[in-house]
Amino acid sequence: MESYSDFLKRISWQGPEFGADDAFFQPDGRVYEKVKQDNHFKNFYGDTVVFDLEKKTKKKVFELIEKLYDTVPECFSEKLNESTIHMTLHDLSASDNLGNAGSQSFNNEIKLLEVIRNNPIKPQTIKMRTNFVINMIHTSIVLALVPADESEWNKLAQLFDAIDSVKSLDYKLTPHITLAYYNYNGFDAGSVQKLKEVVRLLNKESFEITLNTNKLVYQKFTSMNNYVSVFNLL
Repeated sequence: MESYSDFLKRISWQGPEFGADDAFFQPDGRVYEKVKQDNHFKNFYGDTVVFDLEKKTKKKVFELIEKLYDTVPECFSEKLNESTIHMTLHDLSASDNLGNAGSQSFNNEIKLLEVIRNNPIKPQTIKMRTNFVINMIHTSIVLALVPADESEWNKLAQLFDAIDSVKSLDYKLTPHITLAYYNYNGFDAGSVQKLKEVVRLLNKESFEITLNTNKLVYQKFTSMNNYVSVFNLL
């Protein structure tokens, strides 16, 4: 399990400034897996384990989304629905091929049920705070989160490690809530500057978020705006 100090070092690059050059912004190719050229979401299939969030938290996060779209709508693809807002604990599978995704998610579901049967999830809360609105690998703009202290990190990391036994990832846990996916076609330097300004304003404030294992859910999705809860892990 990654230590809290190592986690903080790993995310030390996160800051109040939007990380992008003052030039035409070209999104990473991973955007094209999820977004069509007209900026509507593609059919994209898979499964995941997420923390569903309290309604008041979703409302607060959606206010950030609205601010981004009110200021620089040209920077983003289709707006995420408020109901889909969540914090991913652990990705499982994702594919633009329904057949592949179906077989992968079926196997993941069976393994996940076995894991939580052998090691039941404990009822507990995890205190988090928002860190910064950041550019996530030129694919999306997200609200980064940080556990309140080492004990809260340990609870979160232990849950991640448990799900990692279902399907091991080649990247580490970086808690965040996705706010928007970038425009398929990119955007010009003028829009980059406007985006930097609004991000700077949003990053003047931070707020607390409480995760609860009674809202830890196995979900399947058919696009980035269509998630269906299959079962709660607790």
